[in-house]
Amino acid sequence: MKMNANDAQESTRQKTDLEEQWAVVLHFLPKGWQDAAWTFGAITRLRAIQSAEALLRLILAYAWNDWSLRTTAAWARRSGLANVSDVAVLKRLRHASAWLGHLLDQWFRSQGIGTFLKSRFRLVLTDGSTIQRPGSPGTTWRLHAQWNLGTGQWEYVELTDAHGGESLTRLHLRPEDVVLADRNYAKPNALAWIVAQQAHVIVRFGWNALRFRTLQGEPWSVLEAVRQLPDATPGEWWVQIPGTKDRPMLTVRIVAMRKSPQAAEKARRKARKDARDHGYTVAHETLEAADYVLILTTLSETAADAAEILELYRLRWQIELAFKRLKSLLHIDALRAFDPELAQTYLLAKLLGAVIVDGLRTQGPDFSPYGFPVQTDILHRVAYFPADLAGPADHRAGGGRSGRLVPRLAGVDESTPGATT
Repeated sequence: MKMNANDAQESTRQKTDLEEQWAVVLHFLPKGWQDAAWTFGAITRLRAIQSAEALLRLILAYAWNDWSLRTTAAWARRSGLANVSDVAVLKRLRHASAWLGHLLDQWFRSQGIGTFLKSRFRLVLTDGSTIQRPGSPGTTWRLHAQWNLGTGQWEYVELTDAHGGESLTRLHLRPEDVVLADRNYAKPNALAWIVAQQAHVIVRFGWNALRFRTLQGEPWSVLEAVRQLPDATPGEWWVQIPGTKDRPMLTVRIVAMRKSPQAAEKARRKARKDARDHGYTVAHETLEAADYVLILTTLSETAADAAEILELYRLRWQIELAFKRLKSLLHIDALRAFDPELAQTYLLAKLLGAVIVDGLRTQGPDFSPYGFPVQTDILHRVAYFPADLAGPADHRAGGGRSGRLVPRLAGVDESTPGATT
């Protein structure tokens, strides 16, 4: 069927718009990205696919549109990008994962890990998520991520197979960072590693996850301590985690608060359900511990009082929301490929697109209609960052209390991610 003049004009306009948008995407890629395609084996010779740019475009079209290999090949032929078959697309994509991993690594390095945020704390959130291949009954891949709460950007991602466990040692930190993590990360060796990086941690833990002693070296029970807590009043204790030949003794601060009866009963129901599902009897101590929120931190009282520690921990929900966006908007969990190498390319392409979107969102004000930047540092001199985290330019964690932090965060409802009261 022939196109009339209007259809042809509209098609030309759309193609021009697409080329302009693609040029913006290329702006965010790290220096040397095309040469890296040869270095990491994504390209070994130029035949149907004539450049690294064409290959990247083909990869992103496959991953972001969730197309089949046949549809991707048809689109490449129709758009004039490359005259390839679905088999040829498969071969190229299977060898692109190392290149995409390099581009992600260079992206995070070029961003400087959020160095432009001015805040009393540089809050780093971490979590993991599982991804299954089609028909798999269990975990195929595990995604580990680091999220900067102040900038709202992914700072680091790592893709491993099902054997790659969650650990704080996967993070990329700088001195005085404050890491927020869930109870899966409360491991003595990982906590010691955080301290060795001169960073801090706020992590939830289970009643039997860690062995504590008093500062005088006597055994210390967290359940015995929290039983004395009054309602709606946090308590805190300084204790030690004994050292081993592989790690030093750690001095940490425990902050705890009694839950409301409704929240405690909800936790007990979950504990009983988990016990039924996995065929064991729930411990009495577990049911008792359901009455409390137990937090471990290395921050001193001068850096953040007990109420601030509890409120800061609730911000950990933000990384859960970020994962939900990856899955609901980018469909990163809709893994199409059975082939492990193709699946890795698919996932890494999704992640590369996600960080580019983050770059477009956060650096958008730097783009200029004049064709050149005007006062490129202006973004760092205006009140563009979240007011909740705005504070002195000094990044040190011991910079004193914030008189507005607790009131601003007190409206965050932990029971529902992202909800406010």
